[in-house]
Amino acid sequence: MVRFKLLNTFILLCCSIIILNGQTYQVKGIISDAFTGETLIGASITNESNGTTSDFDGSYTLELPAGPNILEVSYVGFKTQSISIDLNQDTRLDVKLESSAILNEVVVTADIAIERETPVAFSNIPTIKIEEELAAQDIPMLLNSTPGAYATESGGGDGDARISIRGFDQRNIAVMLDGIPVNDMENGRVFWSNWFGLDLVTQTMQVQRGLGASKLSIPSVGGTINILTQGIDSKKGLRLRQEVGNNGYLRTTLGMTTGRTDSGWGVSLAGSYKQGDGWVDGNFTKGFFYYLRIDKQLGDHLISFSGFGAPQEHGQRSFSSEIGQVSTDYALSVGVPDYVNEELIIKNKGRRFNESWGMYNGEVFNARKNYYHKPQISLRHSWQASEKTFLSNVAYVSIGSGGGTTDDGVDIPRGEDDLLDIQGAIDNNQPTVFNPEGKSNTIIRASVNNHFWYGLLSTLNHSINDNLTVSGGLDARSYSGDHYREVYDLLGGTGYTTNNLQVGDKFDYFYTGTVNQAGTFGLLEYKSENWASFINLSAAYTKYGFENHFTDFTLDDVGVKTGTIKLGATYNLDENHGVFINTGWLSRAQQYRNVIITNFWTNDVDGQVANSYDNEDIKAVELGYNFKSPKFSLNLNSYYTVWANKPLDRLPTIAEDPEDSESNRIPVNIPGVDALHKGVELDFAYKPTDQLTFEGLVSVGDWKWTSGQTVMGVLPNGVPYMYQFDANGVHVGDAAQFQLGGLVRYEPIKRLYFKLKTTHFDNNYANFQPETLQGANSGRESWKLPSYMISSLHMGYGFKYNDEVPINLRFNVLNLFDATYLSDARNNDDFNSPSFKDFDAKSASAFFGQGRRWSFSIQANF
Repeated sequence: MVRFKLLNTFILLCCSIIILNGQTYQVKGIISDAFTGETLIGASITNESNGTTSDFDGSYTLELPAGPNILEVSYVGFKTQSISIDLNQDTRLDVKLESSAILNEVVVTADIAIERETPVAFSNIPTIKIEEELAAQDIPMLLNSTPGAYATESGGGDGDARISIRGFDQRNIAVMLDGIPVNDMENGRVFWSNWFGLDLVTQTMQVQRGLGASKLSIPSVGGTINILTQGIDSKKGLRLRQEVGNNGYLRTTLGMTTGRTDSGWGVSLAGSYKQGDGWVDGNFTKGFFYYLRIDKQLGDHLISFSGFGAPQEHGQRSFSSEIGQVSTDYALSVGVPDYVNEELIIKNKGRRFNESWGMYNGEVFNARKNYYHKPQISLRHSWQASEKTFLSNVAYVSIGSGGGTTDDGVDIPRGEDDLLDIQGAIDNNQPTVFNPEGKSNTIIRASVNNHFWYGLLSTLNHSINDNLTVSGGLDARSYSGDHYREVYDLLGGTGYTTNNLQVGDKFDYFYTGTVNQAGTFGLLEYKSENWASFINLSAAYTKYGFENHFTDFTLDDVGVKTGTIKLGATYNLDENHGVFINTGWLSRAQQYRNVIITNFWTNDVDGQVANSYDNEDIKAVELGYNFKSPKFSLNLNSYYTVWANKPLDRLPTIAEDPEDSESNRIPVNIPGVDALHKGVELDFAYKPTDQLTFEGLVSVGDWKWTSGQTVMGVLPNGVPYMYQFDANGVHVGDAAQFQLGGLVRYEPIKRLYFKLKTTHFDNNYANFQPETLQGANSGRESWKLPSYMISSLHMGYGFKYNDEVPINLRFNVLNLFDATYLSDARNNDDFNSPSFKDFDAKSASAFFGQGRRWSFSIQANF
């Protein structure tokens, strides 16, 4: 009997072991790049007996036996991970792989912030977000869902978008491309028409708000936009995309990358062509984009060559207009009286109206056209000298050529439809009794801005021990910009002015501005299990130069010393909660035109050094809190930035002879304006299920001027002057100080998604110059634009053709509900007719935002 019981027990035990050994569970998840967040296609997931690869959305599913398992996850160019997992149920396992070749390069050289380590406020914009939401817009428009950012399309020209961060305009935001600064060295601007194809080759984009993590010796104030392009660690493949949209928009794109070959080479190629008529009348666009990157891994060395450019031309609507020019009903609703609307010469033309164009020979002729080509070439060498030491050197050159056109001379007549009558202008240039030679009364002129710019950025990073890292380097740049006006089109005439100027002849002004900068920087970082901190010091020397080619006059170079101190710390309370603080002081050189003052509308007056050009003084502090979990994340930041001795963006002019209103007016630099920018930002993401995601943001800013100023000076002719204004307590204009937004993304079945985005903007004050606040208008608030809300819809579906070729279909609708709103406005605009100085709607000129647009794209990956 006992033997029988023992036999039964043995049989049951054997059966249990057999059943247990035969039981399997499902493991599924997504494989992604730990740095960029991008999903990895074709990653390998294996154990001793089974294996699979990730799909084209990075997802995988694997059947594994119950009990302990060891998974190996690998991908070309990334560090392999071994993961132990004990299975007793179906399990989700998302894996983030770290790059084995470029992690040091992008973090050290491009100043990329790392989650839970870098004590700054930042937002990552992964490639999938760009692909799903960009929809034929300029890149800055994508950033309106970033807290504290305000981007508009201005006059609606392709590439004419602008962006502000925390109330600081684009000239005070650093834009970096693979660690290379691209802001114009004379005026700080970024012209996005020169970069339209970057979405093809972007690996990731990061927006840092505030002082940011940049080590460079000439840092930004408002924030930093870092764009990183694809390289040797990209997946091998070929992409073909066709995009169509409203108003004849077409874009064809081809991209190819070899990935890392067995011999250590990697090549990425991309090209794109676009054309369209534009939503705004006359704002046509036509452009190409080309990109080449070649990488070669030589042991611990990585050598990279890259070159890209985007030759383009597009029509513009350069100036804002009276609100009633678009709609007198809307103007009335925002406070413009009827009697003002009745006096308008052009009115009720609708949001698409553009007064800068007409038809000629059946084709669009826009008198205001931008044309430019700005290729950039770089050679990069990275060396992992040891486990602790990394060296990077980048040499780069940028060669820009082109400009913008407008009419000159007698105004081009208008037809009954209020459009430019180009044929009428040509007829007026034909020979007459009073003009027997047929010289042009009206021409199209071009303002040309060519440049040659090269630089070197060298960075050495060394880990002293497991906790301390020190880095430092050199940042040197040299810029030369040629600026002149030339005859672009004689419009049927034989010459222009008494000098009989011909196409290509220069007139009015021709000068070269030079900017040379050399700086050094150092960074000490401390990291432990919960702490991360840094201190950054930098110093630079900037020289400005001027040469007038009409008078052969050369101004002695003007030198300016600058410096920076930044420090910050992060403390991770646990695996979910973290806090940070950063603070800094910047002594920054004023921009070129505030130091070198030129009268370029006259040939006989040379550049002058400003009577005062003391450095701008910026002090800032920021606090932040973050929470991260698998389903919910939240960031909360507050900032306080004091900007002292800020110069005016547009130089006011003083009459050479105060008694003669017709005398020449001389521009003068007016420094000493102070401002305070403070605010709170919050953003969150919640993913209750794999199919559903919610995102939200709120930004509350309080940006005000805090000073009045009395400036004493002497004009070049020896006449003394006094200039006074009072902007104390007046809100900073040209960007919405309140922002509330949300997004919902739903994926009902795999690879089919619907995304709805909505953002509300308020407290947007018309742009103005503080110096207009004089006398009775001292301290007077500018006109506040009406609040508005704008929504967009994005949807797409992915599938495999013949089970081999991934196909992605995407459809986008911008301004989904066709909202009518004002995106930009200028206070007390002198060019209005009639014009007023009453700081209200009738005194302002404005740009209306564009209406509903759509785009559709199909992409195949081979």
